[in-house]
Amino acid sequence: MNPTIVLVGCDPLLFEKIRASLAGSPFRFLASADAPAGDEADVLVLPVRDLDRLPDASRPPAGGAAVIAHGPAGLMRAGFLAGCVDYLRDPWTPEELALRAEAALSRREVSYEFSWGPLRFEGDAVRAPRGLAPLTRQQAVILRALLRRRGHPVPRAALACLLGAGAGASRSVDVQVSAIRRRVRAAAPEAGRFIVCVRRQGYMIP
Repeated sequence: MNPTIVLVGCDPLLFEKIRASLAGSPFRFLASADAPAGDEADVLVLPVRDLDRLPDASRPPAGGAAVIAHGPAGLMRAGFLAGCVDYLRDPWTPEELALRAEAALSRREVSYEFSWGPLRFEGDAVRAPRGLAPLTRQQAVILRALLRRRGHPVPRAALACLLGAGAGASRSVDVQVSAIRRRVRAAAPEAGRFIVCVRRQGYMIP
């Protein structure tokens, strides 16, 4: 069964917009007026001000669910202190929600196989066939997001949001992607430009 994202206290029109926008994602979506009980949710998404309303049995990590809070930037610190694993700053997009949900469910590192060899994270660096490619924290965040959505373009705006740079900071994303290509190519020359630019859509790893 596909992982389930439960949106708590979500406006019905917004819920339908999210579900329509992410129809091709690996998630199924449910709406709930209150935090669900048991293991109904894989990812629980709720307003930051409602974190303290979670019953004890559903407090982060919510019986196994990854809790993502959303709200104003000024309440981000409070959200993390209350136990959420990630935070969506208003305004956020369905695409950003999907990326952050995937990240929350993919904490364990795996080996990614390519025709030129495997790629595996070791902290923020990646191990390639001919050695270790050191990455900055921002570069590692981008590479993980692209690998999790392998075969699908990830919008620049979504990557910029993951960096905390804002949806308009596409230039900083371009710079980081160029650096990732260069560093991985140094450890795996056969990889070439393994991150491709998809016109008007973003970046993708085929």
